[in-house]
Amino acid sequence: MFTKEYTFYFEGFFGFGEKGDFRYFSLAHIIPIVLLILSVILVAKYKEKIRNWKYEEKFRYLLSFVMLIVEMSYFWRIMYVGNQTGEGSLMTKLPLQVCQWGLICCCYMVLNKNELMFNINFYLSLVFGVVAMITPSVIMYTGPTYYRYYQFWLEHALPVFATLYMMFVHELKPSFKGMLVVFAILFVFAIICIRINALIPGANYMYLAPFDPTHMGDNITKYLPANLAVRVSLMALITFVLFNLEFFIYKKLSNKRS
Repeated sequence: MFTKEYTFYFEGFFGFGEKGDFRYFSLAHIIPIVLLILSVILVAKYKEKIRNWKYEEKFRYLLSFVMLIVEMSYFWRIMYVGNQTGEGSLMTKLPLQVCQWGLICCCYMVLNKNELMFNINFYLSLVFGVVAMITPSVIMYTGPTYYRYYQFWLEHALPVFATLYMMFVHELKPSFKGMLVVFAILFVFAIICIRINALIPGANYMYLAPFDPTHMGDNITKYLPANLAVRVSLMALITFVLFNLEFFIYKKLSNKRS
């Protein structure tokens, strides 16, 4: 249990703010999204030059390393700071959220140009990562004066950037079969998370814990029914529709370019 002598961690750059410190659609919300969009546009525009750049491989190694550090720093911070109550809470913060293991897959993807990892990130990062950036409910206490703010945006924006980078620069392509594989993996993963949520007090992996409005935050999940079976079914349906919509848009754009 942390004591008052560690208030630097609670109140300083690595600590916690007050509710409302971050607000939806403020500059702190919009600027990271704009920077991501501009980065992707530049990659799409100069993809040929980037592909032939002599340091391109080193850039991918650096990108993978940065993503890994960003993810690990989330846990390092919890180990030293704990949660808002000052208690260490690693058991409820394991890398079992969709965006977290998407980022881990992304690290492997940029190193090896792996098509399966690309499909995983194409469907997960470009759906769940984007949704998280539109409604970043987990950082409502931490604005730009806190490390968690930057860690959150890097954790969600870098996989989106890396996925689109591999699509434009290395011409990796998603497939319908890949979408079905990713959806099946996600469904199995959800079943596992439901069991883990039941075993670990306070865990809410994939937002599938027994319904508690305080765990939902200001995002779409709090508007879903409390019944777990109905909740899982609706989330599966919404995910499948979004995956299909994403693939449909990709095919339309690809055909137009052809």
